[in-house]
Amino acid sequence: YSAARGVARLGDRAIDVAMGVTRRLAGELAVRDEVDRRLRLMRAAEDIGHREQVALEEVRELHAEFRAIAQGLDDSALRDRLHHACDRLAGLTSKPEETPTAKLTPRELDVLSQVALGCTNAEAGKRLSLRPETVKAYLRSAMHKLEVHNRHEAVVVARRQGILP
Repeated sequence: YSAARGVARLGDRAIDVAMGVTRRLAGELAVRDEVDRRLRLMRAAEDIGHREQVALEEVRELHAEFRAIAQGLDDSALRDRLHHACDRLAGLTSKPEETPTAKLTPRELDVLSQVALGCTNAEAGKRLSLRPETVKAYLRSAMHKLEVHNRHEAVVVARRQGILP
């Protein structure tokens, strides 16, 4: 939109130039508005993604904690119920990409869940009341069953198979 006050004679060239500038300005404003809209959408998606990631980490920590609590129980029926609940919790957070091929023992799962939280062997041992060498042996056994070569691959494969959240 443009306007002029007063008496002025404009020729076709002047009007064409003014219309060209106006069209370019309208295009630039449309691009700016679209960029602003997309930035708002990206920020909103990042916020949602961050909240989901925080919630997933909390679920993983709870899973590991529940497994550690189960090991301290004397009542085998209650321990089995807690392990079953942990399995259900692991299934909620991941859609298994592959059929579970490895049958890990409860203690191997306990160790692997602590490793998934980023614990060292010593830290996992302290949390599970095990010696670091015992943690290492359980982890080695789990890695062999999962057919992987390091602790990080073991966690990734276990999550893909739905064994861990």
